[in-house]
Amino acid sequence: MNGATHENVQSATGKPPKPPPLGPTPPAPATAPPAPPTHPCGHPAQPASNHRHNHPPQNSQNAPVNGHTHPPSSAKKNQKRTETAVDPATMYESLRNRIAALEEEEELEEEEERRITEEAQRSVRGMEETAIQSKYIELFAELKRLEREHSKEKQKLTKDKDAAKGQLTKANQTKAKMESLARELQKDNKRLREDGKRLAQCVEDAQDELLQMKDDLAKRADKARLLDQKYREQPEIVVKVVCRYRAELFFKISRKTKMSRIMTAWTLRMELEREKKLDPENSVIEGILHTGRLDPNNLPPTEIQFLFMHNGRRIDPESTAEENGMEEGDEIVAIELMDLTHGGSSEDWEEYVEPKLEKIKKTWSNDPEEAKKTMEDIFDGVVRGRLKEILRQYELRERHFECVIRSKELEVLLSRARAAEQKQLAESELQQLRKELEEAKNGQTNLIERLIACCKEIASKPNAERTQHLFQSLKEEFERKAPRVKKGADDPAGG
Repeated sequence: MNGATHENVQSATGKPPKPPPLGPTPPAPATAPPAPPTHPCGHPAQPASNHRHNHPPQNSQNAPVNGHTHPPSSAKKNQKRTETAVDPATMYESLRNRIAALEEEEELEEEEERRITEEAQRSVRGMEETAIQSKYIELFAELKRLEREHSKEKQKLTKDKDAAKGQLTKANQTKAKMESLARELQKDNKRLREDGKRLAQCVEDAQDELLQMKDDLAKRADKARLLDQKYREQPEIVVKVVCRYRAELFFKISRKTKMSRIMTAWTLRMELEREKKLDPENSVIEGILHTGRLDPNNLPPTEIQFLFMHNGRRIDPESTAEENGMEEGDEIVAIELMDLTHGGSSEDWEEYVEPKLEKIKKTWSNDPEEAKKTMEDIFDGVVRGRLKEILRQYELRERHFECVIRSKELEVLLSRARAAEQKQLAESELQQLRKELEEAKNGQTNLIERLIACCKEIASKPNAERTQHLFQSLKEEFERKAPRVKKGADDPAGG
């Protein structure tokens, strides 16, 4: 449109002037041509070409000359002038002036047409620019509106994408936590299996030891049963108290009798023998009844002290025969203790020592066989006492070992029960974690598939409302899945 307008303007403005008429110059007319009409305003008349289509000529007399029409009055005047004699020179001059006036008029018409064309072009150009500007403003406003909507949708999509990425990151973190927990559970299960194997081996060893101990305990129980039976059948025993330099006495006691009774009886007997030797005519002795028994309410005073040994060990007065492991025919060695720290000078007791020395001399045997036999008896008694003490210690150790084994057996049973309980709990937790992990994987796969499908649908059919609806549904799905995944991730840690 603009190109056509500019071409028309160029054709209108760039119209070349008419060339002069060809041929020889005509001769001067005999009569002068009529003077050209003059306009009172001093401007040439408007070209008749603008009115040619409105007022067609009626006759040849009123025909336009070079596109101009003249009123009939001027034609009548010309006829009157033509009727008069016309000078050719004047006519030639008038024609030439007329031609010059027509050419000038044509130039003025061309200038006027050029000016009108320029004004029309300027008006048309202004109108086109105004229309283009209004259309441009409208399109620019529409573009801005679309840009704002696009930015809003883009921000919303970015937020939804960030939320989806956050949910996916949380799901991946939860998955990583579950995988680490699964690995830890596998390690715990492996350790529990190894502990179970080790405990099984320990249990087998303990069972072997228990079987061996049961055999030993059975043997000891049989032995204890035999001893108990023996104690029931023979509740009383006869022991021998021997003093190499005084006498030998046999005492019949029960197994529950305290050794203090034997010691007291032996000491009183030795004191009585000493009193009889010192004063044989005195028939009444303090603390002795007329029947020859001891008075329990009035025991005779004793000045002699003895140490009693059994199997090489000193006997406690408060112990019993059963506690000391005494059997029928055991021998107790009584050793006289002479106190040299109290009393008067040595002359007070020298007279009593000499008979004892004589008795020692009398009771001492010079026969090597008898001495050898005596030494063997003493050695046998000491060895027998030592062996009995070792046996008693062994029995105590066996009882202690039995208690320790029983406690170990109970500990093994308790550890086995705890291991079984822990194994059951670990298996249940592992199954629960595997189930939650499978659910999380399925949920993640479904969400990823839905997200991919939504992205494809958005790419194929872009629609703001549809996109918002899809992302809203995805957001609700993420929010619905997120608490379950978070709960599954927090529970094993707390456990």
